[in-house]
Amino acid sequence: MVRLPDLSHRLTQLVTVMMCVSAVWFSTSCNATNRNVTEPHTLAPPTKPAAKRFAPYEVLVKFKSGISQERIVSLLKESRTDVIAEIQQGRLYHIRILDDRSVESTITQLTSYPEVEYAEPNYRYETQK
Repeated sequence: MVRLPDLSHRLTQLVTVMMCVSAVWFSTSCNATNRNVTEPHTLAPPTKPAAKRFAPYEVLVKFKSGISQERIVSLLKESRTDVIAEIQQGRLYHIRILDDRSVESTITQLTSYPEVEYAEPNYRYETQK
């Protein structure tokens, strides 16, 4: 014969298991009707408008060592740019494009000169908050 406290304990366990199974079944059956719907990821950070990755009309250009200051001035004038700042004693320049050409086309023109070590956009960096 089963004692009354054991029966009560067994019934409590059975009801708990049935409730858990029902909850799982209910949550999965609700999603079964919307299988083609893509839900947003709930842990994704809120999106903000995409900022430009680099400053418009600005380029960083580094010249090879041994190039005269006159030749650098000549190349920058020929590429229709103006110096914003000289960063590394006559080798690295922060320049502004003087016409409406894109940063990419200006970089292509600058890197075609054998005196240029590299040219790249003036990238923008942000710290995470």
